[in-house]
Amino acid sequence: MSDDESRADSNEAKKAMEEAERRKKERMAEELAEYEEMRRAEREKELEELEALRIKREERKAERIKEEAKQKELREIEDKRQRAEQEERKRKKLEEEQKKKEERDKKRKEAEARMAIAKGQRNFVITKREGEGVDLENMHQEEPMQKTREEIEEEKRNVLATRIQPLNIENANQQVLTEKAKALHAKLRQLEGDKYDLEQRYKRQQYDLIELAERSRQMNKGKSKRSAVQVDESFDRLSDKYTSAPPKILLCSKYERLTDRRTFGERATLFEELCKEPPPPEIKRIRPAGGGGEEEGGEEEEE
Repeated sequence: MSDDESRADSNEAKKAMEEAERRKKERMAEELAEYEEMRRAEREKELEELEALRIKREERKAERIKEEAKQKELREIEDKRQRAEQEERKRKKLEEEQKKKEERDKKRKEAEARMAIAKGQRNFVITKREGEGVDLENMHQEEPMQKTREEIEEEKRNVLATRIQPLNIENANQQVLTEKAKALHAKLRQLEGDKYDLEQRYKRQQYDLIELAERSRQMNKGKSKRSAVQVDESFDRLSDKYTSAPPKILLCSKYERLTDRRTFGERATLFEELCKEPPPPEIKRIRPAGGGGEEEGGEEEEE
């Protein structure tokens, strides 16, 4: 009886284990089906997003092509406008030059007419010799041409427009940009060299002017004031060369007619004596009358 019961218990336990194993497999199958369904949904969503991005990229590409075409059209319009403005400036400049030339010709003809009329009349004014005519062209050219501020600004703009050239680096590759940079660098080096040469030339001219003025002053020293060349002696070389140097010391007024003939040593001695402090005054004691005073005086002398 006990064997049958144990056998029945073992069968029931076996059936329970099989049932549990079956339920576990069913649950795992359900979870696997849910996971596959979720992955399918995610893949569909990713495909939809990729499709949306592709469509967006195509739209952006089409918009970029339209923008580039629009920018190109705007650049062409701007280039045409700049060319038209440049041609208009050139035309105005030519018209102004032609107008000035006509005015000069008109003035020259009027002057010739006045001179022709004056030649037919008697006058007692001493004129130049024959062959020394008046050069009317140079006379009119030497007259200063007064220009307004607007004309000066217009000339500046014209000069800048001719000197400053556009880069035109649109749609340029690496090689073109490198060549453009090298050309600009070479131009900068050339301009810096020209600037240095002009500065050195200016300094040399200033030095030559100072030397010539000094030579003229030395040559005219001792001559009469009428025949002497007037040289500006107020220029100080040290102050011009060293900005921190003190100004020159004037030993006499520049309005005095007498020239200071003292040497440099005498002048230095004079100024050194003036700068010295005066010695203290000597105090002399007055001795009182009588022997006491003599004794005190003797004591002082002994001391």
